[in-house]
Amino acid sequence: MTWTDDARETIEDLLTALPLPVRDGVQQCAETRAEALASDAGAARISTELAVRAFIECTPADLRERLKHPLSYRGLDPDDFEQAFNA
Repeated sequence: MTWTDDARETIEDLLTALPLPVRDGVQQCAETRAEALASDAGAARISTELAVRAFIECTPADLRERLKHPLSYRGLDPDDFEQAFNA
């Protein structure tokens, strides 16, 4: 599955908001989840929106709030991902 450059860059930015011990696990989970979401949607590429949704869902619930600032900084509205934050 192909990732857009923006999707990869966004995930790298979001990783820095998380504590080092959880980064690898969240990254691996998010990559697998994003590919599953893209496949389910019949998409050939993983968009930024799919990547962010997967990343939020794979982030432990107690750490998700840390992701809102980096999303806003990249011009993404955290409210657009409310379902993922509440999953």
